Amino acid sequence: MHVAAKLTLGVGFGMLLIGILLVGLGARAVGSVEDFSVEEDEVWNGSSGQYVHQDSSEWGLLIFVRDEVRCDEFEVNVSVVSSDTDGKVWYESDYCINEGRLPSGHADDPEGWLHMGTVRGLEMGATYEFTSREEIFAVEESKVAELIEGVFGGIFGALSGGSCACCGLLILLLGLILAFTMKEEVPTSYKVDAEGKIVLDHSGTGVSPESMQNSDGPDGPEGGSSEDTDAWYKQN
Repeated sequence: MHVAAKLTLGVGFGMLLIGILLVGLGARAVGSVEDFSVEEDEVWNGSSGQYVHQDSSEWGLLIFVRDEVRCDEFEVNVSVVSSDTDGKVWYESDYCINEGRLPSGHADDPEGWLHMGTVRGLEMGATYEFTSREEIFAVEESKVAELIEGVFGGIFGALSGGSCACCGLLILLLGLILAFTMKEEVPTSYKVDAEGKIVLDHSGTGVSPESMQNSDGPDGPEGGSSEDTDAWYKQN
């Protein structure tokens, strides 16, 4: 097989493997959003009590309740118990729709849960007091943001992997064409005869001695170019 065909096949096969790997990783990242669980990812739950914020990011705290709670009847009060600064904390509720039954963003909420709003202005290490008539579940907003970023990254990775795999297939096809159409070149070799002359070695070319002699010209193997070669060696 020709060297160019081998290189082309190798590049195509490598790109195909990389593309398949990227598609697999992308699909895995997209599927990770299904692993989100309010009960498993919550950092605090209850109807009243204190909460110490441990997230150093500027993201807030998502407030979830079970889906039997009406949006227009839900309330939660948040107050600062202790803080190193005089920062304020507040609760941003979602708009209620469907005659007050559901929050506006309910379509993308986990099954069985409703995201009613978000607590803002939280500080790392500060203590807060939550009070509500319903049992609430607090989830760090940064956790959900990481999942969303992972989904978009997975989609981009899957698309890139698909493109890479397609290019790999095309290059593999080109390599197969080259493998069947290009012939491997036979290396030219030389040897030194008993008189110290450098002569072309035709042992691997399939050329018979008779054809070599006939190609020397009408004067036979001892005339023509052979005599010129002998004269050159005598002069040098």
